[in-house]
Amino acid sequence: MSQNSGRVGSPFYGFRYCSIGAIPRANPETLRPIFERFASKTKDNKKYMTAEDFIRRYLGLFTEENYNRESVRLLASAADTTKDGDISFEEFCAFEALLCSPDALYLTAFEIFDRNASDSITCDEFEAVIRHTQPLHDMDFDFNSEFIKKYFGADKKRSIAYHAFTQLLHDFYEEQGIQAFKRYDKAGDGAISSLDFQHIMTTVKKHLLTDFVRNNLLAVSGGGHKVTFAYYAAFNSLLAKMELIKRVYVSQARGNVDLEMTKEEFLQATQSYAQITPYEVEILFHLSELAHPGKKTLSLKDIMLIDPERLKRVSYVERLINFKAVASKEERGVGTAVCYYSYAVNKNGKDCHTDCCELAGFLEWYFNYSYLFFLTALS
Repeated sequence: MSQNSGRVGSPFYGFRYCSIGAIPRANPETLRPIFERFASKTKDNKKYMTAEDFIRRYLGLFTEENYNRESVRLLASAADTTKDGDISFEEFCAFEALLCSPDALYLTAFEIFDRNASDSITCDEFEAVIRHTQPLHDMDFDFNSEFIKKYFGADKKRSIAYHAFTQLLHDFYEEQGIQAFKRYDKAGDGAISSLDFQHIMTTVKKHLLTDFVRNNLLAVSGGGHKVTFAYYAAFNSLLAKMELIKRVYVSQARGNVDLEMTKEEFLQATQSYAQITPYEVEILFHLSELAHPGKKTLSLKDIMLIDPERLKRVSYVERLINFKAVASKEERGVGTAVCYYSYAVNKNGKDCHTDCCELAGFLEWYFNYSYLFFLTALS
């Protein structure tokens, strides 16, 4: 693929963003009045959306007076494929096409990281965007690590294309968790304190926590006891697999949502799921028992207490895009962010700004929790 194969006007553009089997696209002519309604800039007799038009006026995000301009610029770059600071109508339509793609989440992320429209990501680009995420302020990541050099080369001068980038994102957030653990493992014996475990989980890994899990971190990790790396890894892996855990339960419940399973029964049910380990099941049942002390069973209610809210918006399904209708701008949470995009028209061709495509929590995960697409670990 050529360096510019993903740019507007490239012969590969439509192929890349409109895959076979993807969600049907809207008619560009029905998108034009929507675009012109929000486009405030005119250049050479042609209308353009600014970053503020697209993110603040169109998507209704960062509406406060003292908004973060860099966040707005970064998010708008997902649609600004030429990276000139403005969004043309062609780019607006192209972004709609991107959202129809089965891998829209990763494509959107790629556009944000590709800051110079080169169709590749350099180490400097990757680091610059990652450093804009909140958790790195609390626990810095080593961008001179062997992990980074494996992707970008020993001198960090190598650039990576789209598919390598998607794998980097997946591996990066696992590496970030490993680095956080090592930072607190002062003795190098593969163990940290429960308080350090709690701190890591409520900063780097807070996207995985429900209120119930957050409030029970010290209890589930043994209070004053040490937390081993094996436990830390299993705990995080379990939370990232809760949709799969729920699938196992539902397959056994056969419609009985009140079914209470013993640990032995659940272990037996997981035999066909090699990615679920006995250690993860042990932790799962420890967490569930904290909800009802003395009762060593697992119910759907227990699973819902543990299942991260952000995972519930992106269930373990084939497509990572969900359509969601909202009645007003007020219903657009931070979690819909760039992940939120209005198709602007309904099947009758009428203006329908309330029909939107929610790219499942991208902004919330990315800018608030420095975590992206850990659901790929479930596949």
